[in-house]
Amino acid sequence: MPSVGDNIDAYCLKCKLLLAHVVLFKVNGVVNRVKCKTCGAEHKYRPTTGVAKKSDKSERTVAGKAASPKKAGVPKAAPSESQAALQWDLKIRNRQPDAPAREYSIREIYTANDIINHPKFGVGFVEKILSDKSMSVLFCDSVKLLAMNIV
Repeated sequence: MPSVGDNIDAYCLKCKLLLAHVVLFKVNGVVNRVKCKTCGAEHKYRPTTGVAKKSDKSERTVAGKAASPKKAGVPKAAPSESQAALQWDLKIRNRQPDAPAREYSIREIYTANDIINHPKFGVGFVEKILSDKSMSVLFCDSVKLLAMNIV
């Protein structure tokens, strides 16, 4: 469980992305309030699982029944952890020795097949550009949704 001052991933309503936040305070041992490291907004902690639940509730059909659930922000063919590790290992072995890995910055623009070096997750391969502000990146342990082109 993270302590006050630790980094934690949370959904930021202002940025509309899952980003790194700093824990501001806890109530009864549970993270309650965080500060976005990107935009500086302070807000209630919204864990990563809360994003998908909210979109499921809001989608209704005309008859009032719930529509088929959609996974928010998850690529269609997101590999499992073991598959991601195998795919990453294959890519790192087949990588050209002179292929540069760009240092990750939330302000930069990336394209598919770029190689990035994230300060926390390490070397990653940009799998897919999901929008002008988000991308799917394969790291050694999983595929993560990262922000880009945020000014």
